[in-house]
Amino acid sequence: MKNHLLEDVGLTKGETTVYFTLVKVGTTTTGKIIDEAQISAGKVYQILEKLIKKGLVSYVVKEKTKYFSASHPNRLKDFLSEKESEFKEKEDALEKALPSLIQIYGEKQEPHETKLFQGFKGLQSAIFEALQSVKSNDEILAMGINVSKQSHYNILWEKWHAERESRKIHCRCLFSELNDQYSAIFKKFKFTQVRVLKGITPAAITILGSYVLIQTYKNEGSCLVIRNNDIAESFRTFFETLWLNARKI
Repeated sequence: MKNHLLEDVGLTKGETTVYFTLVKVGTTTTGKIIDEAQISAGKVYQILEKLIKKGLVSYVVKEKTKYFSASHPNRLKDFLSEKESEFKEKEDALEKALPSLIQIYGEKQEPHETKLFQGFKGLQSAIFEALQSVKSNDEILAMGINVSKQSHYNILWEKWHAERESRKIHCRCLFSELNDQYSAIFKKFKFTQVRVLKGITPAAITILGSYVLIQTYKNEGSCLVIRNNDIAESFRTFFETLWLNARKI
């Protein structure tokens, strides 16, 4: 059994090492644990105390000396079930707290802001966070769409548009290059119109609500998020001009 399996269920590396040592050695004193596990005397007592609290180690006192034993491995399943129950309780508590947190978050947001998100995870956070601000009767405008980027970015946008579709939010997509296979993916989504106007912009731009997202995909990728009603309205006007000159696909 690999140590990382126990680490995955919530034990630290030190706890995992001590537990496995006790399973292998059997009932023993701290001196034997220190030798076998190669853990300092200062740490071994802290680790044993944590394992005892988790029900994974027990001890008896013989002639004023503590002898420690590992609990039966079946206890690990109980421990995991307890962790899952704790997680569910925390998840429920967070769900109840979210409305007030969101309200406080909204009250503290500046009416105008600019943020730069870098890397795949950063761009993912940016686009899904902006999507949360869109109402069902709003329309999203996207231009400069192209397939010339790493595939995981294309997959990310497919998931994003699937989420948009599930919320019945309309979107007009303006491609800057013709790629039948990629545009077909967009055309399959409901509430979506697709046109092409080659070479309109070197960056992809998405306008939604008061947000303007400017995405680039070279190197690690990035997303510049501008939240400003006037700027968003200017980009909408620019988009409409391009849309009228674009070709349906």
